[in-house]
Amino acid sequence: MKESLSFITHSVVQAAQWLKEGELLAYPTESVWGIGCDAYDEAAVQRILNIKQRPQAKGMIVITDSAERLAPLLDALKDRQRQQIIKSWQADSDNIALQCKQAHTWLLPIPSTLTTTIPSWITGQHQTVAVRVIAHPTIRQLCQQMVSADNPFGLLVSTSCNPSGHQPASTFDEAYAYFGEQISYLQTETLGYTLPSQIRDATTGLIVR
Repeated sequence: MKESLSFITHSVVQAAQWLKEGELLAYPTESVWGIGCDAYDEAAVQRILNIKQRPQAKGMIVITDSAERLAPLLDALKDRQRQQIIKSWQADSDNIALQCKQAHTWLLPIPSTLTTTIPSWITGQHQTVAVRVIAHPTIRQLCQQMVSADNPFGLLVSTSCNPSGHQPASTFDEAYAYFGEQISYLQTETLGYTLPSQIRDATTGLIVR
């Protein structure tokens, strides 16, 4: 059992250690707070689904720190598609009018060579993986800490920090009010985006959300 307040940190290194130990972590994203875990830890992903009351079939959004790390997925796309995706992530990271911006999550098709590399508990019933290079510099550092032989893409689950049917937490206090000491917290601020992340299909370009 953790000691009082030992589940809250400002340290990326400590937060990454908790994730590697199978714990769940609430953390700020571009707009709201997310709740995540090591994307390759099936038991941890199942705990998120349980506390959020979310069906596995929906799949999970995952984040990482750079487009270069996702090269095996992006290389399977046409040049035009790949450039559009990379450009959107670069724009997300440009420090201009952050409050008016919207992060971009893309549904990337999974090449046959990677079907065993992207876990089924992440994709759910889909043949794609919902992924974003996160613009938040602190959370990028966190994803870098997660890279390992078991997690080659540095993927961190990033689902909104709320039980299903409730509004996503926009502050630490709101996140804590939802989940208390069931999970851990990386305490810093969001980037202040007012819109939730947009989700688009990489193959068709259609906006899903």
